[in-house]
Amino acid sequence: MSNWRFGNKKRAKLFIRRKKLKHNLANLQKKNKEIQELENDDSNNVSEISNNQSIYTSNHSNETYYDEHDDNRFICGGRRIVNINHLFDSIQKINHPLFGCSFKDLTLINEKKNGFYSEFIFKCTMCNKLEVITTECNKSSSVCINTAVVTAVVNTGQGFSQLDTFTAVLNMPNMSNPSYQKYHNDVKKHTEDLAFDAMIDASKEEAALAIMENNVNEKGIPLITVIADGAWSKRSYKSGYNALSGVASIIGYRTKKVLFMGVRNKHCSVCQKNENSEKESPSHQCFKNWNRTSTAMESDIIVEGFCQSVTMHNLIYDKLIGDGDSSVMKKLTLSKPYADYDIDVKKIECMNHILRNYCNRIVDISARRKSSSGTVVPGFLRKTLKDRRLKLRCAVTKAILHRKEMPLLHNEKAILLKKDILNSPYHVFGSHYECSSYFCTGPKDNEIDLVPQMESCGLWADISGAKNIVAHHAQSLIYNVNNNAVEGFNSVVAKFVGGKRVNFSLRGSYSARCNAAVSSFNFGPKYLNSFHKKVTNVSPGIYTKKFISKIDKNQHSRVGRRLNFDKSRKFEKKQKCIAGPDEDYGAVDIGIGIIDMSPEEYDAKKIAFLKKIDLSIDEIIKIERNTVGQQDNDDWKKFRKQRLTASNFGKVCKLRPTTSRANTIKYILYDIFQGSSSTRYGIENESIARNAFQKTITEKIEPAGLFIHKNKPYLAASPDGLIGEDCILEIKCPPSIKEYTPEEAVHNKKIKYMISDGEKITLKKTDNYYYQVQAQLNITERNYCYFVVWTPKGFIVDKISKDVEFWTSKIEPFVTTFYMESLLPEIIDPRFDRGLPIRSGKPTKKL
Repeated sequence: MSNWRFGNKKRAKLFIRRKKLKHNLANLQKKNKEIQELENDDSNNVSEISNNQSIYTSNHSNETYYDEHDDNRFICGGRRIVNINHLFDSIQKINHPLFGCSFKDLTLINEKKNGFYSEFIFKCTMCNKLEVITTECNKSSSVCINTAVVTAVVNTGQGFSQLDTFTAVLNMPNMSNPSYQKYHNDVKKHTEDLAFDAMIDASKEEAALAIMENNVNEKGIPLITVIADGAWSKRSYKSGYNALSGVASIIGYRTKKVLFMGVRNKHCSVCQKNENSEKESPSHQCFKNWNRTSTAMESDIIVEGFCQSVTMHNLIYDKLIGDGDSSVMKKLTLSKPYADYDIDVKKIECMNHILRNYCNRIVDISARRKSSSGTVVPGFLRKTLKDRRLKLRCAVTKAILHRKEMPLLHNEKAILLKKDILNSPYHVFGSHYECSSYFCTGPKDNEIDLVPQMESCGLWADISGAKNIVAHHAQSLIYNVNNNAVEGFNSVVAKFVGGKRVNFSLRGSYSARCNAAVSSFNFGPKYLNSFHKKVTNVSPGIYTKKFISKIDKNQHSRVGRRLNFDKSRKFEKKQKCIAGPDEDYGAVDIGIGIIDMSPEEYDAKKIAFLKKIDLSIDEIIKIERNTVGQQDNDDWKKFRKQRLTASNFGKVCKLRPTTSRANTIKYILYDIFQGSSSTRYGIENESIARNAFQKTITEKIEPAGLFIHKNKPYLAASPDGLIGEDCILEIKCPPSIKEYTPEEAVHNKKIKYMISDGEKITLKKTDNYYYQVQAQLNITERNYCYFVVWTPKGFIVDKISKDVEFWTSKIEPFVTTFYMESLLPEIIDPRFDRGLPIRSGKPTKKL
């Protein structure tokens, strides 16, 4: 019985389904019949017109619609867009001399519509002559109404759906979606051409300014500073980095105009539709040009712009202003866009991003009841810190403005600025002992020095960590530049794409709108004039010109108000911390199949290279002094780039003879480290650890630069500090043990490189840090190293003596062989740039 019931139920469902299908089929047949009758009426009307009189026809394709028939009278409903002068002229010209007929004798018998363009067909009741009145002149020099409407939709950040709603509310017939797409493609082509012209004009302005300031290389190519950034087609909200489209731009710093813009699309609606139905895609213009992660779009576009700068504009972008949230510099370093000109792109961090993050860190510190050392922070100190966060920022900005104008070398100004930044919290919280004369005149009346109280509870150490991050970027801050221009362009793009609330990534509309944004950004409100001339070769109409004039006037008024605005008045705005995109690792697949150098050519270049890096004693001493500041110093990066440094010695010396050297070579030469939470923690606290250790010794800790080995100039070391004539300093601030004292961390085995014998804690001789210390001692020719391990709850020191035997037997031969046989071939004849596997570099002889 159960099977019978189940079968009956299933048959009942099938019967209901068949009944629905029959009903749908009947409705479809009824609609087809109505359409056929409408087409028959249409053909009868057309034949009637052709039998009586020939009609003036337009160049537009015909899309005919009818409202209602009442015997011989055609009723036209709704509203239309017309050229009013053309309409009146057409009516006035109607005159039939034979019977003296005029417009009052005409009857409307038909309307032919193509989008927003209409042809009204009239029949004379006296002589049966036909007249055609159009909504605009076909031979007019203005943009046709359909192109104008689609252009208006694109320029206001709307789409076809919004246009459909707009016309429905106005009771106006709209164009069909296919017609909209056809005109949209025409508009897209014109916007691309106009955007390219705008970028070419901007490059000529940048080149002229660079030549005027003599910023050219030896071949006469102008060197310019640019700003770069990217944006996505939708908002990420700190988590959803999966946009279908992305745009990035390169803007000239002097002109503040776009020099390059690129778009990446991960989707094509035509391809996707046929893929879903398992059909082969028809021939169409496919806009999909990206199949990797959305986070990699920005860096890929910017690298493309740098690689094309010489061929497209005959410009070299030698400095890049940007935020610190992307892997752009890593990709630029790998791609080497200006290798033929021996120019490395220099990154300058945006001042606004650095200072905004500074204020955010201060707010985070003020919100914590306990300091990093675990001590409770009094509430009034936390409130004072939060209330004075803008004063901390102001102290940095004022120092930048003063130091930038000083008649000194760039590095000298950066050193002074770094000193001011490190002192700025002391000034803000009432301690003025180290303040420069330009900075302040001393303590104010009734001012309380809060520094001792902040130090006692550990709050000062947290503040120092935040300021150290800012001081670390002194080399960038001294330029006093920001990326506001490219942020402004991104806001213009957002306007053209509907505030990122509408998905324009399906059929190439996103690309068209980004190109329109380039024209708008570079030309200003006059881009509408330029677009009209691009399409028709004549100027636009009176109302377009009035709009351009009004916007231009408003902009000038706004600039005037800003100039007259009292800059001393500050309005606090709430800052939102926007997390940056995740890092997208991996080298650019260049894919250039160039063969390796011949042995003879390699030997010649090897000799020339080794001769180039071979330095005299005086040059080595000079380089060490000129590279003080290390990561903040461009010279330090320059001289370190093609040498093997002590921090990598342990990794190299422990390689087995059978192990390929390819990954190690890639790590040393191409793994451009962008920083992590551990490195940021080290930057924040290294100076705190240095000051804590300084209090335990009598001799002053001096900054160190890059030491180059006197006999092997391809080996180098950079200790954290110099003490007297015989000692160096190496500081480690591991974030993994910040909740412990160093002794507790060693006892609980939280740090693996330190061991305890019950009385003394020392550095393991098998650890890579020990190799680093011994390399530093032998390269600097000093005898002792103070190895400091610091946490917020204390520090330990291991005084390590130089071990010449360890150097000569376990370090020097291994690093020499690795450099000469493994690293040097990749430096002279790089395979990585050509997309080829790096040489294994195994040693040819047993050590």
